[in-house]
Amino acid sequence: MSRKSFHIWLTVLQREYVTRVRRRAFLVATLLGPVLWVGLIAGMVLLTQSTESPAKVWVVDHDGLLTIPTDGEQFLPSCPSCYPDRSLLDYRFGRETKDVKELQREGFTCMVELDEGILQSEKAQLLHLEPPTGKTKRWMQRDLSQALERLKVREQSNLNYEDYLALKTNVVLLGIDITTGQQKGAGQGGLGFIFSLFMLTFVVVYGMHVMRGVIEEKSNRIVEVVLSTVRPGQLLAGKIAGIGLVGLTQIAAWALLSWALMLGVGMAIEQSSWMESWTATQGLASGTADFQTVLAAEEDLAFLLDINWGVMLGCGAMYFVLGYAMYAAFFATIGAMVEQEADAQYLMLPVMMPLLFSYMLASMTIDAPESTLAIISSFVPFSSPVSMMVRLPMGVPWWHVALSMTLLAGTAAFFVGLAARVYRVAILMYGKRPTFREIIRWTLRPDSGAL
Repeated sequence: MSRKSFHIWLTVLQREYVTRVRRRAFLVATLLGPVLWVGLIAGMVLLTQSTESPAKVWVVDHDGLLTIPTDGEQFLPSCPSCYPDRSLLDYRFGRETKDVKELQREGFTCMVELDEGILQSEKAQLLHLEPPTGKTKRWMQRDLSQALERLKVREQSNLNYEDYLALKTNVVLLGIDITTGQQKGAGQGGLGFIFSLFMLTFVVVYGMHVMRGVIEEKSNRIVEVVLSTVRPGQLLAGKIAGIGLVGLTQIAAWALLSWALMLGVGMAIEQSSWMESWTATQGLASGTADFQTVLAAEEDLAFLLDINWGVMLGCGAMYFVLGYAMYAAFFATIGAMVEQEADAQYLMLPVMMPLLFSYMLASMTIDAPESTLAIISSFVPFSSPVSMMVRLPMGVPWWHVALSMTLLAGTAAFFVGLAARVYRVAILMYGKRPTFREIIRWTLRPDSGAL
């Protein structure tokens, strides 16, 4: 690209960026977003103070609460009906733990350890090689709860209704990766899903900005004047880059404002009288606890301290840039093909369907982040910006992220190039909507839209 072409491209980028950053709607959304996000977390603090894969579970009953010995050093559940037959869940019982190699060799996916302490705490460790899906984990918790209730009932000679209610048990399994020791649960999946929703929203919103900008310039015939000094490919590239930079600016502003608000909320809590009373109830010395201590004590929010926020925000920004560039090319093509925004609604369905499908995949990925479907969807460019954001908080191999971004970048560059070819011809077409055959012919012309 020559110096003159670069200067023209930079001028278009600056115009698209400045005109949109100055808009009141952009400023309101930038300020309001972090307030809602921090308010959601604060509300959780106040209130709390899929693809299925089979699971084979090794239950370690150290104190013989739920099992009875048989011949051959085998152990069977004392309440067989508490563990109904399921095609996706299989139990085996014993008194000794198994190491990782033994579990792998015998085909186990996870191991549950329990002793007499579970009668009081109602909690047990779930060590997994492969994290079970949400449905499987709920089955396991319900089965173990019923088995413990049966144990408590057998120990009571005269049982009335009030006593029965006191024996009700709800076991909670704390999932821990047996190889890394990291705790993974619904909290990380929920956070990733929130990030994926933001990603989906940003890509759609700013992709629509590109489409509306193209339609506006075409309907007002402004594009005819602009194209007298700027090549179509340069105009399209500048428009996509300028509007994308607006999106990055809003993401950066949200991140900074959210951090500042969280810092302010933490300082307010630390200096409040509530902090003193909370410290006393936790048995801590006065002045030794801070806001992070409060978060760490909340089981539903403690995972926030273990998230690598730099990686999350950095990858989120990269996936937005690449995903936005790909979908913005589609939106720009639609805008060039129509003269009114109402006409574009009929052509948006093919563009929106992959995004809606990505949303469905993301909701399924929460329960099964390591399933085949979740991994494949995080590599497919049309869904990777959304699906990968769900998996990131739970830990993803670096090469998964690198390969996913590489495929997405290549696909984005390919479709931006095709969009430039269609844009060059369709942007000056009035009174006639191009046919599918014409669009194919334009994209096949190697000289029709070079940047």
